[in-house]
Amino acid sequence: MFNIQWSKQFFRLHRITGLIAGAMLLLVSITGSMLVFSDEIDHAVYAHAYHVPPQAVPRTLQEQMKDARQALPGNPYLFFVRLPQSPGESTVLRAEYSADHKVYIFLNPYTGKILQQYANTDHFTGYVMYLHFTLLSGKTGAVIVLITGIGLFLSVLTGLFVYRHSLGKVLTFRQPLEWHNRTRRWRNLHRIVGVWALLFNLLISFTGFMMELKVIDARKNTKAGYTAVPFPGEYEPLLIKAAATIPGFQATGLRPPKKAGDPVRILGHAHESAFFGEYASSVSIDEQGAVKKKVDFRNASFSDKFNASIAPLHFGNYGGIFLKIIYSLLALTPGVLSVSGFLIWYRRKFIIKIHGNRK
Repeated sequence: MFNIQWSKQFFRLHRITGLIAGAMLLLVSITGSMLVFSDEIDHAVYAHAYHVPPQAVPRTLQEQMKDARQALPGNPYLFFVRLPQSPGESTVLRAEYSADHKVYIFLNPYTGKILQQYANTDHFTGYVMYLHFTLLSGKTGAVIVLITGIGLFLSVLTGLFVYRHSLGKVLTFRQPLEWHNRTRRWRNLHRIVGVWALLFNLLISFTGFMMELKVIDARKNTKAGYTAVPFPGEYEPLLIKAAATIPGFQATGLRPPKKAGDPVRILGHAHESAFFGEYASSVSIDEQGAVKKKVDFRNASFSDKFNASIAPLHFGNYGGIFLKIIYSLLALTPGVLSVSGFLIWYRRKFIIKIHGNRK
């Protein structure tokens, strides 16, 4: 009796959370599947912007920043997203006017010529990213996506209880799809996809929840804009200082001060695990050349490694193209579950009920 009552309650909660989050799950599922390949898409569409003919001596980083500023209105906060890692690479900068308005600039480091410029929603992957995390509606959309992620998490957990007796059959391929059976096709599809994607959907909903909290936090004060403060020194000596501070350090990005007196933060890696990306380690240096803080990610705490693992686990950009294909396919499963769940509910609510009344 106890199990029957609990099963009914969990099934009701599973149905409610699935129906409430259903439409949004379909949207974030499709956009998430595309975002797995965002880097590949950008490199294919803007191939001309990533590569330059190598020359003898590049312009200084201060000069490159000045070149980028001349192409921008106002005085946004401007930083180096990616420093060239080889003589044939361009410099990538990002200008931030607000949490919802950012401009990317690809620059030839030898000539200062702008190779490509677009806002965060002016190109395909940027638009999809903004849609995925904010529904193109800033903080309001981000809150809706956050609630959707919670709905997915609860739906997966309750689904685990509801379909607990089917786990063995599905995992041992003893649960047929029965696609030609109108009564069972959607129910069996829902069960099979839900079981096989169980761990992935728990992972993706949790990491998405953590990332969405940061998206919302960045939009707490929607009226506040970002502005730059001048830095009187040169950046190249700071890169040398950073390399001497952490053995094996390779700078990949640079963030000037946001407030007067703040240090310059140089991002990079010291050959730590590629799982954590190219920006895990960092050195913060003030204008007098004094090191204010260093983060050698090889010696990072569990908490720091946990926080750094959230984005890679969410997007699957840490294991090569084969893993990305798997991630992209699994990212579609919340959408499949939302559609099949709706069809199961619709059939029970309307079709079976109507036929029953006719009898």
